[in-house]
Amino acid sequence: MTTPFEEKLDKYVDRSHTFIPDKIDLSRTVVHALDIQNLCLNPDGADYIESVGGAPSGAESLGPAKRLIDLARDKGVKVIWSMWGMDPNGYDIGVWGKKYPSWKEPDSPFNHGTWNGALCDGFEPQKGEPVFTKHRNSSFYNTAFSEYLTQDNAEYLVIVGSSTANCVPTTARDGFDRGYKVIVVADSGTAIPVHAPSRGDETPEGYGQYWESLRNIQAQYADVMSSDEFAALVERSSKD
Repeated sequence: MTTPFEEKLDKYVDRSHTFIPDKIDLSRTVVHALDIQNLCLNPDGADYIESVGGAPSGAESLGPAKRLIDLARDKGVKVIWSMWGMDPNGYDIGVWGKKYPSWKEPDSPFNHGTWNGALCDGFEPQKGEPVFTKHRNSSFYNTAFSEYLTQDNAEYLVIVGSSTANCVPTTARDGFDRGYKVIVVADSGTAIPVHAPSRGDETPEGYGQYWESLRNIQAQYADVMSSDEFAALVERSSKD
C-alpha cells in the first residue's frame, strides 16, 4: 500500500529511471547517517528547519532516520556517521567567512563542539561505527570517507539525514562519481526554506529547495526512496 508521503513523492519527483535492483547485497551496503545534528533538526536549534512546501520539518525527519539506522544494525548493515561544522578557531571557514561573517565568531552555533553541532538525542554511534567530522558539504571532502567505503568493498551507499539541498546532494554526487549506487531516503531529511518564515511567504506543495533537490538527485545521482520503501528493500534482501 502506498503511503501519503510516497504519493507526494511520486507526484513531485519523476522516479521512472532507476538503477537499484529489487534486492541488494546487504554485505556491500553502507547506511550513512549524515549530519543528524541539533542545529537544523532539533526545534531548539539555531538554524531549525520548518516544513516548507509539504517537505518534512527537521523534527519530522528524525523518526524515519532513526528507524532505518536501527534496521540496518539489526540486519548487520554497516552504519557510518558524519558531523558538519566549523573549527571554533576559524581555521577552516574559508570563503564561507566572507558570505557569513558571524560564522567566524568563537561561539558560533555553526561550530563543532557546540550543542548545536552535537547529534540529536537518540542518535548515538555504536562501537565500530566510524564518525567523520567535516567542514564542507560533501562527506567525501577532506575525510577518510572514501577510503572507508573502498576498503569495505561497498557497492550501495544509502544516505539518511540532512540537508536535502546541501550536504545530501553533494555527498550523493561525489558517491555516484566514484561508482557507488546511491540511495537517498527522502523522508529522513529536509531542506531550508526558500522564503524566510518571518516574511510570511508561503511555498506551494511540491516546491522549494527540498523538492527541487530531490528532483535533481533522482535525475542525476541516486534513486530517491521513502523510508518504507528502503525498509522493504532491506527486508527482501535479507531473505534467502
